[in-house]
Amino acid sequence: MPQTLKDVIRRVRNKLNEPAYPTDPTSLFSISNTGQRFYTDTELTDWINDGLRDIARRAEDLITYDQTITVPAYTLGSPTPVFPLPLDLIRIHRMEFVPAAQSTYSYPLQPSTAYEMDAVWGTYQTNPASYPMFYVTRGYPGGLGRNQFTFQLYPLPSQAGTINIYYYRLPVRLSDPVVDSSQYNILLDMVEGWEDLIVSFTYYQALIKARNPAWKDMKLEYEEKVAQMIDQTRSYHDQAHMMSAVSGVTTPYWLYSPDW
Repeated sequence: MPQTLKDVIRRVRNKLNEPAYPTDPTSLFSISNTGQRFYTDTELTDWINDGLRDIARRAEDLITYDQTITVPAYTLGSPTPVFPLPLDLIRIHRMEFVPAAQSTYSYPLQPSTAYEMDAVWGTYQTNPASYPMFYVTRGYPGGLGRNQFTFQLYPLPSQAGTINIYYYRLPVRLSDPVVDSSQYNILLDMVEGWEDLIVSFTYYQALIKARNPAWKDMKLEYEEKVAQMIDQTRSYHDQAHMMSAVSGVTTPYWLYSPDW
């Protein structure tokens, strides 16, 4: 079952041979055990947050789906519009344009860059069409002002619609449980069944603070688990990557994948 922050802190303290109950005001053990600890719940939570983000960046396991980006019909003569991207985005997997008047149609958008698009839009980036075919990102996640994380479409749609975006996201950050005790009962934002990775990450970070050389072995163990997770969560099936046509003819993955 999903693990809470309290669960993970308990498991880490068990490995560190410390009283296993977190400094939770609702715990009967919170007062008697506080003085026996070298590590605070605040710093353990910081390491847990770092570990969750390290796993999400490397394994790209938190893939999600968003339909909240709306695109109005473009009016000739207006400036080139840009649209905000989710702030928790690590990398985009796929984007689609869905016309408001034809919600059963999804037009896939090809990723590109401003430099590459010169060969397509030339000097006129506001060319209208029934639906867009490309998107170009600007800025970066968390950027403000001129660095705001946005994307531009081309050609600009002459009809309103929404953007379906499939993307890999960052986990939700946990707040300091010493300040807000409700955080102890928050479920960790990670893939079910891999919670031992965050325990291993937090454990070796704690050993580094204690200047215990065993942290090197624990880090190797963590890296092995991350590699296994990347291998097993990249695709949630064990079938060969083949595209089957109606005729039954199959096409190898390397023929149609740009990542091959």
